[in-house]
Amino acid sequence: MKHWFSTLGYKLNGFMQGRYGQDELSRFLFMTGLIMMILSRFPYLHLLYILGYALLVWSLIRTLSRNIYKRQMERNRYFSIKNKVTQKFRLYKKIWLDRKTHRYYKCPSCRARIRIKKPGKRKKIMVTCPKCRQSFEKRT
Repeated sequence: MKHWFSTLGYKLNGFMQGRYGQDELSRFLFMTGLIMMILSRFPYLHLLYILGYALLVWSLIRTLSRNIYKRQMERNRYFSIKNKVTQKFRLYKKIWLDRKTHRYYKCPSCRARIRIKKPGKRKKIMVTCPKCRQSFEKRT
């Protein structure tokens, strides 16, 4: 029996040679597909079953694909989108943690976030953007 498993492992390694394999995007697609299929058990969510099944198939196709360059480009797009989303959540978490000591303003010209120490209540302050050196007035 042990010999059979080791031969199966060698055959699987030979089959997967030259293929893209599993990466973060494939795992994300697989887990999202499974979650959608589980959620499709609730009433009026039957469309999620089809979408979940499509994500599972897409994950399998990505794993078994031999076009490595295309899969790497998909992975890079996934990471760029993922980083934008996580960066926003990190900013909102930082704003929430600093809510008692600092204020965050958005520069009207370059749209950068500026962190200013909270002055007294109901005051108008002049804020200078460190990126574009644009000054603007804000109320606290």
